[in-house]
Amino acid sequence: MRGSEVETPAVRRLLAGAAAALVVLVSGCTSPASPEPRATPSPALRLDASVAQFRFDEGTRNLKAGVTNNGERSIRVSSATISWDGFAFPTVPPPDPDAEPGQTVAFTIAYGAPRCDRPPVGKPTLVAVVDGRGVRLPLRVEDPQLLDRLHAKACAQQRLSSVADVSLAWGRTPVRVDGALQLPGTLLVRHRRATPVTVVDLGGSVLLDLRTRRDGLLPLTTTRTRAVPVLIGSANRCDPHALGQSSQTFLLSAYVRLAGRPTQRVILKPAPAEQARIQDVLDRSCGVS
Repeated sequence: MRGSEVETPAVRRLLAGAAAALVVLVSGCTSPASPEPRATPSPALRLDASVAQFRFDEGTRNLKAGVTNNGERSIRVSSATISWDGFAFPTVPPPDPDAEPGQTVAFTIAYGAPRCDRPPVGKPTLVAVVDGRGVRLPLRVEDPQLLDRLHAKACAQQRLSSVADVSLAWGRTPVRVDGALQLPGTLLVRHRRATPVTVVDLGGSVLLDLRTRRDGLLPLTTTRTRAVPVLIGSANRCDPHALGQSSQTFLLSAYVRLAGRPTQRVILKPAPAEQARIQDVLDRSCGVS
């Protein structure tokens, strides 16, 4: 053998060490990196939106709406409104915006001016900010005809208001009429233009009887401002159930008709001070101290 081919023990040990180092180096370069931990995705939102009008809100513009959390995590509803072609609605902040699974974020929302130039189109939706993001939800109306009915009434009231204003004003001192205690008042029809308005009838409530001061004053058709004397007193429902359960005691009614239009109900709710005087008459008539 030539001298260049001679392997001494020292050379063999040097070559073996270099090979081992190469294996370690290659192994380190080709080993897969440790996987990054993945973030757990948030459970999907599962929401149900609904609206209704409770009996004690009849005669007002107030509706009760809510967003129910049917998902698996808590939510926050920071604002909400209703989008529908028939009414303008404000955006409102719910008073208690947080809901755990199974709970409802409830709020009161009052409808605004009606759009009466054409029939409403499309279905209502609820537009809300949930957990900082805008969402649009189908709106379940508990009474399917509620919004259409309210829209028809609001447009009828708008037409009437363009012609005349119908109101009730109440006196301060009760009187006795045929032995019954009554509070006198005035039904006033103030005309804005000379279009005929007919006051067909009056209506009280479960506890209150509202009538003209004498027979024969209604129906009344007029094209100018007119005042009709009226009386209000007990409807002789003095049982504890009626007195304790009445929720619309002060929703009084005038039934009015414009030429060529159906008769419409105009709700006339006394001011708080007037309610107190009417309540005093009712209490005295029923012997309630």
